[in-house]
Amino acid sequence: MCTAVSTIANGGTYIKPRIVKKIVDSKTGEITEIEPVEKAQVISKETSEKVLSMMESVVGEGTGKNAQVKGYTIGGKTGTSEDGVNTNKYVASFVGVTPISDPQLVVLVVLYNPTGEGGHGGGGWFI
Repeated sequence: MCTAVSTIANGGTYIKPRIVKKIVDSKTGEITEIEPVEKAQVISKETSEKVLSMMESVVGEGTGKNAQVKGYTIGGKTGTSEDGVNTNKYVASFVGVTPISDPQLVVLVVLYNPTGEGGHGGGGWFI
C-alpha cells in the first residue's frame, strides 16, 4: 500500500522502494548514498493529482477526519476488512501522505482485530 500511495505522491512515477538512504562507515566517515531508482510512469500526473485531491478530502471532510493535524495538509484513505469469514475479527487501516502540495511522507497504520472506543473502522483510531 505504501508503494502504491508513494507512486501517486510521486506524480504517477513508480520508484523502487528502498530502506536505506545512505551508509556511513563508522571508521572512515565515508558516505555511500543509495540513490532512488525510478522504474516507470504507471499513471498520469493528472490522475495522481486528482487522487491526491480526493485523499485530501478524505481527511478534510470524510472518514479520515481524525488524521487532521493543524498546520499540515494531509491526504489519506481509511480501510476496514474482515479477517476471514464469519470471524467477527477485523483489520482497520489508514494510509496517509503529507504535505499534499509536495508529498514527502507516506505512512501506513494497520490494526488487527482492534477493540475499544474506536470501533473496527479504519477511520476511528486516529485521534
